Amino acid sequence: MADQKKVQIKGLIRFSYLSENGFAKSKQGVEKTRRMLYDPARLERRFAWFEKLAFHTLTLQDDTDFSVAILIGDSFPDAYRTRLEKLVDGFAPAQIVSLPPMTHVQAVKQAYFALPDDPQATHIATFRQDDDDGMHRSTISRIRKLSRALLSARPVDAPFVIGFNRGFYLNTSADPMLTERFERTPLGIGLTLVARKGDHATVFRRNHRQFTQYYDCYTEVAEPMFIRSVHQDNDSGAEPSGREGSLRPRGILRVLRKGFGLTPEMLEGL
Repeated sequence: MADQKKVQIKGLIRFSYLSENGFAKSKQGVEKTRRMLYDPARLERRFAWFEKLAFHTLTLQDDTDFSVAILIGDSFPDAYRTRLEKLVDGFAPAQIVSLPPMTHVQAVKQAYFALPDDPQATHIATFRQDDDDGMHRSTISRIRKLSRALLSARPVDAPFVIGFNRGFYLNTSADPMLTERFERTPLGIGLTLVARKGDHATVFRRNHRQFTQYYDCYTEVAEPMFIRSVHQDNDSGAEPSGREGSLRPRGILRVLRKGFGLTPEMLEGL
């Protein structure tokens, strides 16, 4: 019965985690990747995106019954780790997880396992969020409602995916800096995989753009649900894959304020 199923929501944000693979530049080796990730100028830029966009929108979530691991490397510079700890202090859902270099798949699993399990949960919904992107304030509540509804509606208890394919691209060096897009395939921001507890499948199991080839997927385009940042430190391409949106500038500003708690002035300097 649907009312016997309980979904626990766990998230993961990789904050310049030094892994053995997973970056476009990983082939250059761990030491070169370490120098690239921990370059002070780059870390300052990452903190700016994280503070103003990723963490800001995470703290605004209407549904706060979730946990999120912020994954960093065990060699993360001390001064920046202290800064990160002070930033997330007091935000109950967040937990910093520090791991040595390992394969991306291993690190992701350990980070999710570090988050406490709800003993009453029957299913785990793992979502992903990047440290430089933003989620609509209703993202967690939508994940919960859709998880419950789909668990009730689906004929099999196999993992499935929930995604949000409409949102904004933010490029502060462009004019206009915010553009609305409808993605053709699932975007990673707020993307969620729901699996029976004990399955251990997570949203990082496969390339998110290929999820529709492997899982039942439910994606929404009812309203803009993400802000995808475009900047010099993008590891992967930040090009939209679908059609342009139809919101006019005033409509974009309205959604930015109500859905993400942001104004253009708050994004200045990024």
